Amino acid sequence: MRWMQSKEVRDREWTLFVLHYDADAGLLFLSSTDHGSMFQELAQAVSGEVTLISGEQVFRSLGHINRRMFQSLGVKKHGRRNLSSAMYTGADVADALGVSDRAGSIKNNVSGTGWEEGDKVAIGCSYKGRVWSREQGSIPSLVHWCKAIGSKLVDDTINVADIIANVLVPQEVDGIPDEEVLAVEWPAELLGVSAERVTFASGGIEWPLYLVDMEFRGKEGNSVRFELRTDDVPELAAFALTVGGEYGFQVRQTGGEEISIKIGSRDYSASQYFSSYPPLVRFVNLSELDGNLLIQPQDPRELQLDAGQFETWDWQGVDLTIESLWRNGQIRRDSIQWRTAQNFIQGGFDVVFDDDAAGEAADLVCLKEEPDRIRLVLAHCKFSGGQTPGERVKDVVEVCSQAVRSAKWKWRFRDLGQHINSRNQKLATTARQSRFLAGSPVELNSIVKAYRFKPVDAEILVVQPGLSLANKTTDQDMVIAAAATYLKETIGCNLGVICSA
Repeated sequence: MRWMQSKEVRDREWTLFVLHYDADAGLLFLSSTDHGSMFQELAQAVSGEVTLISGEQVFRSLGHINRRMFQSLGVKKHGRRNLSSAMYTGADVADALGVSDRAGSIKNNVSGTGWEEGDKVAIGCSYKGRVWSREQGSIPSLVHWCKAIGSKLVDDTINVADIIANVLVPQEVDGIPDEEVLAVEWPAELLGVSAERVTFASGGIEWPLYLVDMEFRGKEGNSVRFELRTDDVPELAAFALTVGGEYGFQVRQTGGEEISIKIGSRDYSASQYFSSYPPLVRFVNLSELDGNLLIQPQDPRELQLDAGQFETWDWQGVDLTIESLWRNGQIRRDSIQWRTAQNFIQGGFDVVFDDDAAGEAADLVCLKEEPDRIRLVLAHCKFSGGQTPGERVKDVVEVCSQAVRSAKWKWRFRDLGQHINSRNQKLATTARQSRFLAGSPVELNSIVKAYRFKPVDAEILVVQPGLSLANKTTDQDMVIAAAATYLKETIGCNLGVICSA
């Protein structure tokens, strides 16, 4: 054995190889558990003379991935008598990108994450000709992945320079950017845990994650203020994320009774947990603040709106200042949410669920099973700041923030089904025993089962009659465009806007 001097103990090592030949593209893919060789002799043995794809062409595999962020980047610099190399990770990737642009330096290997065709992807590649992924699955899924990678490797229209230019670069900062905040979101580490296993506790009372909201409450100096709220305790706890100081950033509780977070069997004070795993602050220019790391594109692009994403409705009989359909034990048929719900009920949706409460996926979750797909509509309703449509930026900021935060449900469809069932039970009252406006748990469970065989076609809508299509302002456009661009680049979903004429 390699790690022993004794010859009495022997070891047998097995290496697994999977080879796939794509006849249409003329590409041979070779995957192996042994990463110590490129196995060109094996490739030649099965297919004759072959040429390994390497060099800059390999980095085309990063094409068509939106919001790319590199976790590591290695560069090599050729000298007259030696070859020096360096590996950069985290915030230092920005330095590496600068080095790779200088004469005599080349990118050696890259690994990172991003969004492709509506899914989160993790991918890496090296100058020598290797491409890898963290994905796991069957051999047919590997073949599918190979075909997608191969199509990019031979695509001459993919410009590697553009890929590098548009990567998201983390940069350490000591202050809050002077940008409009679009949303404050749960840490990714918390969203990676089943919502049933995360609870908040204060004063002897517990709330599961799916009944708690995190809301932005403003900027103050070098701090971003946010709150946790539930339906029964609207101001459960207040916090401030402060950038700067000895540790780079800190989160402290500034209001409410001390609150703790329980994940599985482990307890943390909320301030302690958020100081290790900070909430993500997303800005209107699509940059993100993760603790004291500001993540922004190297080459910011102009945000644009598509006129086709706006739809005007007739709001006759609707009080534009009333949002929720249920209040004080009765249905309000002059509310914005009731008008929106009727649109989907009459549109033949199998399930229309009123999820309007703290921790909501959306005000309305609408599902319809069709022969070749499952339609999912997440509708976010917001009351107008006045009796008539106007130019109020606040009217679009809050509802667009909700739309952005709901993006996660597109790729957590089974969790969404569990979320709806759990909230239907937990939020039930004597006056209102079910929140299903159309369908029932039976129809919901049937659609969740069909998800094994059908893709989900997600739509996200913001419903704001306080927005006038004819008189919307540049500031309103900027907020809507930021939300629309984020949804398109991540989950591949268009943002629809329902407004007034």
